[in-house]
Amino acid sequence: MNEASVIAWDGPTRVFKWALVFVVLDGWISNRYGGSVPNWHKFNGYAALVLITFRVLWGFVGGSTARFANFFAAPGKVFVYLQAKTKFLGHNPLGGWMVVALLVLVAAMATTGLFSADEDRLIIEGPLAKTISDAMVDVAARWHRYIFTTIEVFVAVHVAANVIYAVAHREPLIEAMITGRKPADQYTDMPVATPGSWGQAAICLGVAAALVFGAISAAGGRPF
Repeated sequence: MNEASVIAWDGPTRVFKWALVFVVLDGWISNRYGGSVPNWHKFNGYAALVLITFRVLWGFVGGSTARFANFFAAPGKVFVYLQAKTKFLGHNPLGGWMVVALLVLVAAMATTGLFSADEDRLIIEGPLAKTISDAMVDVAARWHRYIFTTIEVFVAVHVAANVIYAVAHREPLIEAMITGRKPADQYTDMPVATPGSWGQAAICLGVAAALVFGAISAAGGRPF
């Protein structure tokens, strides 16, 4: 182990982050180029819902830096952080709000996708589209597109902020989310992270999948 670095992010948290990045990107690709394979895009939607549900569960039982209690700060703490600009091992107060916003947006996009369909319902139709009126299906499809555009903006801001922190403040945020480690320093939140277990992560993932597909079935939909 490198004595000059400390654990910042556990394995399950990092796998979740990059899996969500892949699912959102693949969702865009499947929407643009996968018209002949509608289940491709639908699979990305289901995967996004399972991942988001997993992250909510993991936010209560996961590693110390992944827990909502350790980074979901009141607005006042955000202003204090912006003035002091102290270093955090996990998400800083502003970054924590960005994470929550992205989770909510991806959840909203995937949820509206459950009720969406193409104009003629010949290419793709969400599993719950038949449970609402045609007018509401159109509304859901419209919001599905709007939310994705909003996600693009938030992702651009998120990436830009990480690059700025890496260059201007010498905080390797992107590298840390790959390696799981940060340079040893005087961090405001905690000196070193306590990792969550892979066993707990597997349980959370199983529960998340059961909740998502169980809810869809209970609402009258057939995922596949």
